[in-house]
Amino acid sequence: MYYITLDLEWNQGTGGKRGQLKEMPFEIIEIGAIKMDSQFNVIGEFNQIICPSVYTNMHRVTQKLIQIEMEELERGRPFQEVFAEFCSWCGEDYMFCTWGPLDLIELQRNMRYYRIPAFSDRPFPFLDVQKIFAIGFEDKTARHTLEYAVDFLNIEKDIPFHR
Repeated sequence: MYYITLDLEWNQGTGGKRGQLKEMPFEIIEIGAIKMDSQFNVIGEFNQIICPSVYTNMHRVTQKLIQIEMEELERGRPFQEVFAEFCSWCGEDYMFCTWGPLDLIELQRNMRYYRIPAFSDRPFPFLDVQKIFAIGFEDKTARHTLEYAVDFLNIEKDIPFHR
């Protein structure tokens, strides 16, 4: 089995809730992931920019957080194309690992919006690394940022947390 550690970046309407589509409040604009083998050795990386089709202006909070310009997004490929490539890259036998459940919630919303069949007709298993951290190092219910966990574990911060 492979472990796919997934991190998505997304954009939203610039007018707050008034400017958002109910069926897709957040549009995925980047899929980033690493693939690890059963011994947790990194054996592959995936990173693709997605050209937005719903929110074609960058929300100011998103812009500040992920430091990406619309010009770069416009050079990206459509979600459906990038997602198909991502699924092929994942392979057959894998489990997602995410920092909390939000990335998988937004991934499924984007899939529904683009009429891409669901992974399963029931909830699929994944490892919530944020929860695992809380169980292993905190009071079992705390929810902290990834940066907090990195600092707590004294891991060197040599790359930005978003992107």
